[in-house]
Amino acid sequence: MSVFITLNDLRAEQGAAEKSSSKSSSSEVVFAVGEWPPMVTETMADFGKHARRVTEIFNAMGYHVKFDFLSWPQSMELTRRGEYVGTFPWLKTPDRARDFLVPRYPIAQSYQKGFYKKTRFPQGLDVNRFEDLLTLGVRPVAIASYWQKDEFIRLGIEADIVANPESAWRFLDAGRADILFEEEEVGWLDLIRILGPDATQTFVTTQPVTTDPLFLLFSSNHPDGPRLKRKFEAFMDTAKGQSICARWHICEMDVAEHN
Repeated sequence: MSVFITLNDLRAEQGAAEKSSSKSSSSEVVFAVGEWPPMVTETMADFGKHARRVTEIFNAMGYHVKFDFLSWPQSMELTRRGEYVGTFPWLKTPDRARDFLVPRYPIAQSYQKGFYKKTRFPQGLDVNRFEDLLTLGVRPVAIASYWQKDEFIRLGIEADIVANPESAWRFLDAGRADILFEEEEVGWLDLIRILGPDATQTFVTTQPVTTDPLFLLFSSNHPDGPRLKRKFEAFMDTAKGQSICARWHICEMDVAEHN
């Protein structure tokens, strides 16, 4: 049997291939992230706790997820410019709400606690907010690129500012500062990594001083940013989406966005 391929057939075949390629490309979502173990890290098979959540959600939405690991400032700036469709996990601030598309649903909760040495404060520290440091005369150490530094400045709290977590923990361990504030899980992991497992017997924590939702930030300058934000919110509104976030106790919507 002879087979004749016309020009129209070739055009149709080329069009189908382009559609297939476009479909394959559009089913992949690449997020810009940085190192924040155990929440997001290139050293774990599933890229960390928060990355695992994002992967589960977007897989259920029909997408394949990839992560590009950059510095945190690069992750935010390149997403803002539209070179990446999204980045996570971030606190919602007025500036970020202006520069990014922030969905109604968070992907996690951050529990910020103060870490201090038992021997320095054997009776414990009753710290429930940053302002308590002024009353108690407690001096914190803060990392230059972290948001706590700006809070201390705003509140008039004198703090020692260091370049990175390693310096902060060693500064605290040497008794050159009284307290270090960090997300609870991240803090314990950093403490063990930097000071060794025995240090867990030396340090204790305050109650949470903040309990804040952490969000995916979608780019308003990426062509897929608005669409993916809408699809993410629509999926999280479904029974399947609710069943996923219920396991993490993060199904509360960001009601402030709508008030």
